Amino acid sequence: MPASYGSLPFDQQIKFFREKVNIPTRSWADVYNAEHDYAFVVAGAIKRDLLTNLRSAVEKSISNGGTLEQFRKDFDQIIGKHGWQYKGERGWRTNVIWETNLRQSYNAGREAQMADPDLRKRRPYGLYRHGDSRHPRREHKSWDNTVLPLDHPWWSTHSPQNGWGCKCKKFMLSQRDVERQGLAISDAPAVEWEDRIIGQNSPNGPRTVRVPKGIDPGFEYAPGQSRLDSAVPSFRAYDPLPQPVPGAKYSATSMGLPNRPQQSPMPSPRPVSAGRVLPEGLTDQQYLERFLNEFGATETTPNVFRDVIGDSVVIGRGLYSNTPKGPLHIAKSGLARESLLLADTLKSPDEVWVRLEWLEGQKKAVVRRRYLRRFKIDDQPTPALTVFEVGSDGWAGVSSFIPEADHMDYLAQLRLGVRLYRRPD
Repeated sequence: MPASYGSLPFDQQIKFFREKVNIPTRSWADVYNAEHDYAFVVAGAIKRDLLTNLRSAVEKSISNGGTLEQFRKDFDQIIGKHGWQYKGERGWRTNVIWETNLRQSYNAGREAQMADPDLRKRRPYGLYRHGDSRHPRREHKSWDNTVLPLDHPWWSTHSPQNGWGCKCKKFMLSQRDVERQGLAISDAPAVEWEDRIIGQNSPNGPRTVRVPKGIDPGFEYAPGQSRLDSAVPSFRAYDPLPQPVPGAKYSATSMGLPNRPQQSPMPSPRPVSAGRVLPEGLTDQQYLERFLNEFGATETTPNVFRDVIGDSVVIGRGLYSNTPKGPLHIAKSGLARESLLLADTLKSPDEVWVRLEWLEGQKKAVVRRRYLRRFKIDDQPTPALTVFEVGSDGWAGVSSFIPEADHMDYLAQLRLGVRLYRRPD
C-alpha cells in the first residue's frame, strides 16, 4: 500500500475517522452507502467491546501509520480475547477491514481538502486514475484519465473507492495541469444503472439496490460528501430576522433587541447592475441554480465558501430545502429575486458582525455571524439592503428596497455584538 495511505498521518483523515460512531452489525449490508460516513462497522461484530477494540486497532494504523501486518497482530490478540467466530479466511478478512477503512477515510479526507474554495479556484478539475488492483475492473480501466469539473454530478457516484479492493484515485487539476499532461476535459462517461441484490445473510433480509454498472453496491457515493451536505445551514423558520418596513421608526425595544451606543456610519451603498435582481416568474430550480453558481456549488455538490474573515459557510441545495431531496422553498422565502444580492452580501459585505445569542425556547446559546450590505441598483430609486445571518441553528436573510434613512434606522439595531470586518470606503 502506498505511504500516503498507511504510513503518514493525515489530519483530515484522522478527524473523519474519529468522528464515526460504533454500530454493531450482523451483515455488511446493515449499514449502507453514505451511512459509512458516520458509522464504524465490522460485519458480524455485535459485541460493543469487540467493536471498540477493532476500531482502536484501525485508528492506530490511521493515526500512527501502522502497517497491515501490525494490524493483523492486534487483530489476533483481539480475537483471542473475545473469542469472535468471524467469517472468511484471516488474510482476506483482515485485509478487507484494514484497507477499506484506511482507504475510505483517506478518500474522505481528500474530499474535504478538495472542498476548499481557494484550492478549487486554482484546481477546478478532477482526474480519475485507475489503480493497480489485483483484479482490475473493465469499467474502472475505461474511466482512467477522465477529467471533469469537480462539481460535475458524475463524481457524486464515481469518486473512488468504487468497490472492494478498488485502488483507483481522484486528483485535482488546474487548466495548466490538464494541458501539460496532454489530457482533455470531455463529457462524463455514460452511466448504465443495474439492480443488485444485497443482504442475503442479513437478519433484515435481502433487498435490491440500484448502482452504476462497474461499482460495487455500497460504494456508489463520494466518501465524506454526506457530512458536507449535512453542514449546509437550513433556512431558519423560527426566530427570523425582523423585516424592515418603509417609513417605520425602529428602536431596540420595537425589534426585541438590546440598546446599544451610537455607532459610526456604514460604508456608502455600492452600485450594481440591475441584472443582479432576477426576473419574476422563474422556477425555484432556476433561482437555486443561479444562486449556487455564485459559489461554484451545484444541486448535488455543495461547496465550502470562505468569507472575508476566514470563516466558512457550506453552500448547497439544503439552504432552501428541509431535506436533501425535498421540495425547494425559495419563492416562499421571499428572497428569490434578490438571491444574487444575498450572494454578493456573503461574498463581499460592508460589515460582518458576530454575536452570541441565547435561545430561550431551546435552552441553548448559538453564535451567529451577520453580513450586512447596501446596494444602489441601476434602475431603482431607492437603495437595496440585504442581510445574511448564519449560525449553528441555520440561516436567515433580509432583502428590501426602502429609503436610505430607513436603512440606517433599521441597521442601527442589527449592528450588534462584535464587528469583525468593515469594508473600507
